[in-house]
Amino acid sequence: MSESSLVSVALAGPWWTLLTYRTKFFCETGMRVRVPVGRGSRVGLVIAAGDSVPDDYDGEVREILEAIDERPLLPEATMRLVRWFADTYLCGVGTAMKTLLPAAFLHGDTPLCEPVFFRTSEKTEAGEASFAYDPVDAVRLARYARILSDGLPSLVCFPLYAAAKNFFDWLTASHDFPSELRERLLLFPHTGAKAEWKAWSRLMGDVSLKIVIGAQASAMAPLPGLARVIVEDESNHVWRTMRHPAYNVRSLLSMRARFEGAALVLGGRMPSSRAYLRLAESGELPPKTPRKIFYVDLRAAYSPQVQGVQDSLAVSEPLVRETNAALERGAWAIWILDRKGYAGEIVCDECGYAVRCPRCGGGMRWEASAGSMRCVACGTRAPVPDICPRCRGRLLMARRPGLEALLPLAKAAIHLPVPILSLDAEDGRIPDEVFFSRTGLLLGTRATLALCDKLSVGLVGWIDPDGEARSQEHDARVRAFGLIWESCWRGIDPEDRRILLQSRRPGKDWQRGLSEGWGTFWRDEIRERRQFGLPPFVSLIRLEALTSDAGALCDRLDRAGLEYWTTEEPGAKREIWVRTNKTAALRAALEPFFGIGRAKRGYPGLTVWYE
Repeated sequence: MSESSLVSVALAGPWWTLLTYRTKFFCETGMRVRVPVGRGSRVGLVIAAGDSVPDDYDGEVREILEAIDERPLLPEATMRLVRWFADTYLCGVGTAMKTLLPAAFLHGDTPLCEPVFFRTSEKTEAGEASFAYDPVDAVRLARYARILSDGLPSLVCFPLYAAAKNFFDWLTASHDFPSELRERLLLFPHTGAKAEWKAWSRLMGDVSLKIVIGAQASAMAPLPGLARVIVEDESNHVWRTMRHPAYNVRSLLSMRARFEGAALVLGGRMPSSRAYLRLAESGELPPKTPRKIFYVDLRAAYSPQVQGVQDSLAVSEPLVRETNAALERGAWAIWILDRKGYAGEIVCDECGYAVRCPRCGGGMRWEASAGSMRCVACGTRAPVPDICPRCRGRLLMARRPGLEALLPLAKAAIHLPVPILSLDAEDGRIPDEVFFSRTGLLLGTRATLALCDKLSVGLVGWIDPDGEARSQEHDARVRAFGLIWESCWRGIDPEDRRILLQSRRPGKDWQRGLSEGWGTFWRDEIRERRQFGLPPFVSLIRLEALTSDAGALCDRLDRAGLEYWTTEEPGAKREIWVRTNKTAALRAALEPFFGIGRAKRGYPGLTVWYE
């Protein structure tokens, strides 16, 4: 490389701009370098190298301080994946790098093992996929074990670490799994930057490791010769991350398999929308798997009023009867209400505005026990307002009662001498009584379903499944259906479990598939999504722009011929929604608002829904 050569470097930051530097060092794409930034220095990733400085160029180009790596640590397939992530989720390559790679990578740490040569697997065809859908967990896990017994380098990802660890422990203890492969398993850590970098470094240099099992943190774990990627419970909403840039880990894993030429195995109790389309095309839709579910028509049920809340909360006679029956059989009962706190929101009765988080704009729930409101997205606390932040009106009403309001109703309805516990704590701690008692009633959110793996649950009662499905998100019905379907089959003795739904349209609309199978549900859901242009057929993008930028943003969207709409919110920001498959055109329209020169002014917030 000549003394006048240039390299383009990506740095972790909210901007999309690549920075250009001179270098006298040997540099290739995928290598890390230390570069001067302002008065300090930072570690960046070489994105392009080898360009010469034009003879007529008179601008200032600073020199690279250090080439950290002697050769690229990231193979071309990983670089393609980083670029795909940046393009798909509309962020800079530096942000993609920071999101996908270990923190130690950006600190310039040296791998603990000498990296082996990466190469794309030649054992499978890129994009090849198979499916492993069965409502019973044990059946699916046994199938994965049979697949893995061939010894090909494989990555097995679960949405939650506890499930990954259980599978790892089962394989290492199973006499049916080849003994020579048990020593080649690695359980990828899910917390701790040091532990992640140690595992990452070991995988880069230890070719004896053949199977990596982990949760979302393992999605980018390096594995030379990767031949297979298994994504378990792939329709679980937990695969979508909450922090910026919000993305779907399942989609990332699918693209990784494609870029590395690895076979893709998708499994779970039911498929996601995109997987369903692939199943329908292949003709592999399974037969119906009906499950007997009890419905209660809320229009005929008693719904006691909750003090201080506009809406009522139903505790129907059939729910109480089925709960008592489960408790008398010596089983646990669970009531699901996916709202913590006393009420899900506080709304102005004059203008209809729901109080939002002052920090991130997310929804705020009222926690009467704490005497404050709490953001469901970022956890910010704020006092309960006396007047509406939008219209200054004083008629504020609490709506959608939560678990704090449900607890006294449950204690009044159930008279058996058993513990009645609300799992409403923010730290998710399970009270000791749950494991010391033989039976009892648990009140909790969707996360409480995990206890089906540890307790014999005889009844799952859904207090307000209609509420689960009427959220504004486009996939609200999918989440509601998936959760109820999970409650039918998950954990210990699911065949002896009863499921009860309190609904205003029992067994109708999206609930029909609960009795007829998920094929019925997805057929109707896909038809509607195609009609209205929703994911997976198009991407949805939400922009949170400064009010001063909104006009210029809309003008550029108009010139690009993109479909969008805006919402008015009080404060300094304005929401702009875009629906498009023209990601390149949208990126070009937004480019001026994400340059490094806007660092002091600030950048628009941006969230992409891509399935």
